[in-house]
Amino acid sequence: MSRYYLKKLGRQELGLKPDGSIARGRYIYVSKFCDVFFPHLSKTVTNDNILIPVIPTFSGDKIYSTFVYHNDKYNVPGGTRDEYRIYLNRALDPERKYYQPDDIIIFEKIETEGVIPQYLLYLYRIGDLHYEDLDKLIEHSPIKGGHALISDVLTFLPERDIDTNGAAVVIAPEVRSEIIEQQQEALAAEGADVEEVRGASLFGPDSFRDFVLLAYGYQCAVTGTAIKYKKLSNLEAAHIQPRAHAGTFLPCNGIALSRDMHWAFDKGMITISDDFKIVVHEHLMETPLKDYAGRSISLPAEPYFQPEKKFLKHHRENIFGLFLHSGSIRILKSK
Repeated sequence: MSRYYLKKLGRQELGLKPDGSIARGRYIYVSKFCDVFFPHLSKTVTNDNILIPVIPTFSGDKIYSTFVYHNDKYNVPGGTRDEYRIYLNRALDPERKYYQPDDIIIFEKIETEGVIPQYLLYLYRIGDLHYEDLDKLIEHSPIKGGHALISDVLTFLPERDIDTNGAAVVIAPEVRSEIIEQQQEALAAEGADVEEVRGASLFGPDSFRDFVLLAYGYQCAVTGTAIKYKKLSNLEAAHIQPRAHAGTFLPCNGIALSRDMHWAFDKGMITISDDFKIVVHEHLMETPLKDYAGRSISLPAEPYFQPEKKFLKHHRENIFGLFLHSGSIRILKSK
């Protein structure tokens, strides 16, 4: 599996006029032969797209960028586009001039193990330091047009001492607008095929977790606290409508919960009303959970991150009380 994607940037993708001024949005054109390096996007979903986390050399922040497959050639009568792009938002491309024509950039992919792989990309800008070997790698690459995929370790790259778990999550204004638009479209697609809605969504497991925890200020929505020590934290991003019930990765289907509250929520020991109050199951009113009954949860300041009511309804109707049917559970009562 390729570890690096090399790309020599051109004027067109950077939106530059002959006089050097910027005419339009900037992006990184990705060869179709390099799509295997990035998360899979569907040919059948028009302009399928996903958010990918990128840590550039100038920052230790995890900056989310939009990776899009413009594919109307296959889905729209008269369509001609069939190309992949990574859009350079203002957080990833400071002052819209950080990247210049003939810059060689390198993406290094970190892929986690699990049922659903998660991607993190380190972005190196070589700039004027044109390493001869890199030029040769691109020149002799079987992928024409200034692209190359490399599996061997590039030992000349600087060491990265970045805490990827603790890296600050950055959402540029352009991406924030996309989040709102995509979420609204997905929520409106009531009659659409569930897998199609998921595929057309920007969100995956990594962005879901990052955005939900960011939205709740890295505090549990129920307790208002979190236990943290260096890279360790007891805070988790919980799905309201579970993935097993066709729940999506939309941020409004998530809530930040400590591990014990996440467990209680998933078991249906507690649920949340439409006015965002905690409901404790009647069988558990002699346990420590009773102290949270009727309390309001902490809500994100931005409305589009707040729990969507149709997901809350699903939890109340399909998850609440589930613990009664999940085998023998020992309840520790408070003294």
